[in-house]
Amino acid sequence: MKKIVLLVMGLLFLSGYAAAYEVNINTPDTLAVGEPLVVTGTTTFGIGTPFDVVLYYQLNTATEIKRKTVYVQSDKTFNAVFDTTDLKAGTYKVEVPANGLGDSVTMRQIQLVDRSDDLDLASPATQNFTGNLYVAGTIKGEINSGVQIVVTGPDNQVLYGPQYVNTNNEGDFSTDIPIPEPGEYDVSFTDSKGLIGTRTLSVTAQLSPTGTFAERAAPNSLGASAQTGTVSPTMPVETQRSSEGAVFGAMGAGAATFLFCARRKK
Repeated sequence: MKKIVLLVMGLLFLSGYAAAYEVNINTPDTLAVGEPLVVTGTTTFGIGTPFDVVLYYQLNTATEIKRKTVYVQSDKTFNAVFDTTDLKAGTYKVEVPANGLGDSVTMRQIQLVDRSDDLDLASPATQNFTGNLYVAGTIKGEINSGVQIVVTGPDNQVLYGPQYVNTNNEGDFSTDIPIPEPGEYDVSFTDSKGLIGTRTLSVTAQLSPTGTFAERAAPNSLGASAQTGTVSPTMPVETQRSSEGAVFGAMGAGAATFLFCARRKK
């Protein structure tokens, strides 16, 4: 009889021991391409226990895309974040590969959707630097509403937003965003349905008026300056005469007569 009791107690102990170790993960059901895929989890494993969290592309068979190792925190949670920027639309799954975890939920399926066609960007992809970045376009289905804009600069720092810009009765919007310098600027767009996508706008430096004038005023190959008309002693006589004529024209008729008389007295 004692043996039976001990056996039952042992089974109960083992059952409780096995049930104590659980892993449960959560992910969004649908996500737009470009949004971070955040995987959160809870577990009864001890603090510091490592887990592999794996992202698969699910077609006919599962293809591993990325894998991350996470560790159980003091509150018995863990999380992993996957970048989806370069992923294509389709069905994916996230899994914590483990066996013998009882009622654990170690796999979730996610649908990645591409919303790039919901945005028609009207602002030029390449713009001259004026101190502002011009952003304009049309958001499908967002009439008399708004679109949230975030601008990231060449140094990957957020320069603007998140800020809502109003859309009119056709879904159009436009705004000028102050920027400090030329470079590549990433502009992300989000509406009431989530992230639409990110576009890169290139801002180039304009040739300054000073630089243009300096090029025109540079000395020519004959040794005469277009700015002053100075004549080089090494120039041929014909060229000097031509240059003198240019100087006479610049000095006026009276000065030209004086120089002519001075030449006659020699």
